[in-house]
Amino acid sequence: MNSTNFIAGVLVGLTVGILLAPEKGTETRKKLKEKGNDLADAVKNKFKRAAEEGEDLLDEAGNKVEDWARKGKRKGKDLMEEGREKFEDIQDNPQNAFS
Repeated sequence: MNSTNFIAGVLVGLTVGILLAPEKGTETRKKLKEKGNDLADAVKNKFKRAAEEGEDLLDEAGNKVEDWARKGKRKGKDLMEEGREKFEDIQDNPQNAFS
């Protein structure tokens, strides 16, 4: 069951239960307002937790991308150095160019 259906079910159940209770209209409205506020708070908290989890995931993904970039930069420098060494070796010993 998704959260939208759950919240709708809770609202309907609370409303029907309160409306069928043998109380004055003012008490019924007061209870409806309190339950509505409770439900609104619960929904806000759920979205807040989801947003925090989303931020954590984005931070983690950003850290991984930064790590990959550092590794790629390091690998690029290593390849450049290796190429430079081979080029210098060929300049010093042209006969090594094809070995």
